Amino acid sequence: MENDTPVQQNEQKPRKKKSYNSYKRSTIRQYSSTLSLVIIVPVFVLITLSVWVFPRSTESFIEKRKLAEFPTLSFESYFNGSFTAGINKWFTDTVPYRDDFKNMGNSFKGLFGISSEDTVTFVGDVKKVPKKVTPKNNGTSETSTQTSQGSESSAQPGKTEEGSAEESSKTEQKDYRKLDAEYTVENGVIVVKQDGHYRGMELFGGGSGNAYVDALNDLREKLDSDIRMYSMIAPLASQYYLPANYSEYSSDQKEFIDDLSSRLSEGIKAIDIASVLKEHTEETIYCRTDHHWMPLGAYYAAQEFAKAAGVKFKELSTFTPSTINGFVGTMYAFSGSDIRIKNDPEDFTYYIPDNYDKCETDFYDTDFSYSYTGSYFKEVGDPQSNAYLTFFGGDEQIVKIRTNIKNGRKLIVIKDSYGNAVPGYLMNSFDEIYIVDMRYFDLNLVDFIDQMNITDVLFTMVTYSAFGDNADGLTDLIYQSEGQTITDHYKDAE
Repeated sequence: MENDTPVQQNEQKPRKKKSYNSYKRSTIRQYSSTLSLVIIVPVFVLITLSVWVFPRSTESFIEKRKLAEFPTLSFESYFNGSFTAGINKWFTDTVPYRDDFKNMGNSFKGLFGISSEDTVTFVGDVKKVPKKVTPKNNGTSETSTQTSQGSESSAQPGKTEEGSAEESSKTEQKDYRKLDAEYTVENGVIVVKQDGHYRGMELFGGGSGNAYVDALNDLREKLDSDIRMYSMIAPLASQYYLPANYSEYSSDQKEFIDDLSSRLSEGIKAIDIASVLKEHTEETIYCRTDHHWMPLGAYYAAQEFAKAAGVKFKELSTFTPSTINGFVGTMYAFSGSDIRIKNDPEDFTYYIPDNYDKCETDFYDTDFSYSYTGSYFKEVGDPQSNAYLTFFGGDEQIVKIRTNIKNGRKLIVIKDSYGNAVPGYLMNSFDEIYIVDMRYFDLNLVDFIDQMNITDVLFTMVTYSAFGDNADGLTDLIYQSEGQTITDHYKDAE
């Protein structure tokens, strides 16, 4: 029975023919691979050619900086490798249409973004700060016990540190710090979603403020006693809009400002605008997409300064508003190009005084060489990203405003970029206004104040400048180029 096995175990089965569907799939894969090569290779070639042929970018509006320049060839730079390294940096930094590609990439990444109300992402060196910080006086010059309102606080009868009872009871201000908020953190910047909009804010870690205090007290001693001096420091937006569950990463700026103000000489009036701005937090006093305050916030600061200086000041209703729509400022770059900031633009409204057509604005180099006479409020090339440059176009210059107010009061504003928004509100308050950036001034400040017959000196800037590195240069302004004769070139031109 052994030979009766119906099927031999080693008998080979016939091959199964490929079905029509198998041939179809194979053909599709071949055509797909060919088509991919036909598309990808030309695209790759076109991109490569565009990098070499199209004009290279020179400035990034997103990052607010000049891009790398082609290095200069020298014997030393060639052999130490810095020349070739510079070429590599220039080539990668100045890709044609850099900002456009960056926006496209961020928009693409934004399609896959998942946000959580309980998630915080840290990029960079972000540290916690103590709940209560007592600023340290490390070797500053001898100071008085002046309050944050200044030595002549009687100029504002009934005014307290937190504002008058009458003013504070006008409206119930929302405390944004207590609101639940979606937020992320990158490079010391927090991005918060509040009231349906995204807001980018810088965090404040504190500082001694010694350089600022010493410089102002030193200048006070060198100026005639009849020249008035003022200090007006603005807090960052995080003072008012930082969520409470993130407060441990940013210091209370008002505590630092008050301590600094208490160490100023008796002849310097400190103006408390932190309390004033607190009364208006439901208004658009700070930008959401930029690190500056809004012109409206600067208006309330200028109003408080005018009270302290004892000069006339016009109500906001007398100004003509002008609005730039679709503004996205520096916070897009500062937040690591957070696409949510870019996709949530805001309106930037500035205010033109009623006597603007009777005023003239002169522009000078940083050594006070006359350049031209033009507009204080400028039309900027890309208003959607550079709206804040509306105020006389930037910082690296000296600006002089000649008004029709013949009261003999001449003001000099020594500022950082925050201060740019202030002088426009004072065209009805002073005879002349000089605007000097603390970082870009090549003259001796004492000589300038004396020879321009300045009657009022205002230092106005944000906390980052007053407590940070920018303040280190204030002493240089007092001692550089001493004893020079300063000429007003505009008068010479006339």
